[in-house]
Amino acid sequence: MIKQSLLKQFFTIIIISVSLIYFGCEKKAEKTDQPKEEVTSETVMTDSTGSTKTNEPAAEEKMQIPDLKGTWTGTFDKRATTLTITEQTDSSFAGKISIQYKQTLNQDVKGTFSPTTKKVSMIDQIHSKYMGKYSGKLSDDGKNLSGTFTMNRDGTNTSFNLNKK
Repeated sequence: MIKQSLLKQFFTIIIISVSLIYFGCEKKAEKTDQPKEEVTSETVMTDSTGSTKTNEPAAEEKMQIPDLKGTWTGTFDKRATTLTITEQTDSSFAGKISIQYKQTLNQDVKGTFSPTTKKVSMIDQIHSKYMGKYSGKLSDDGKNLSGTFTMNRDGTNTSFNLNKK
């Protein structure tokens, strides 16, 4: 009988302790009728005349995309080459490339430019056995484009180097 009484008291104490811990640790959300104030920082500067100026936070700088339109001349497989880019919308462009083999090879191209990496990718648009992909890099001054052409048919790689006029 004493064992049963002690056992009941023990379970009662455990239940009360667990209840207190559970309900006592619950986070209460504070309700306020006033809206929280937003903290904004601005810098106030005075110039040599004594007038004050407020510096607003700088707007995010947009990546500059160079103007690729125009005529690019140079070499492709050590042959005289001209790339004329006639259309450009942001980082996409289109034009024509001419390569001086025994018979001049003319091809329409479309491409993209990545301003962060300065990588240029172009793809031939007219179906022929010589069509392929161009992968190159634009120089920091935006006046030189060099890279590799890969022929779709057999994977042959050819280097090119073009300068903007």
